[in-house]
Amino acid sequence: MARIPDDQIDRLKQEVSLQRLAEGMGVALKRHGADLVGLCPFHEDREPSLVISP
Repeated sequence: MARIPDDQIDRLKQEVSLQRLAEGMGVALKRHGADLVGLCPFHEDREPSLVISP
């Protein structure tokens, strides 16, 4: 598998909002202190395990 260059990863981190990406995929997020939490889309979740730190 090809490695993504570090400069491209850094650019994506600056330009893409993980909050908007997750919400665009249908994940409902709620504030939990400084973080956002929601149900993980990668496995069955009954309690929020996805944590996004903006």
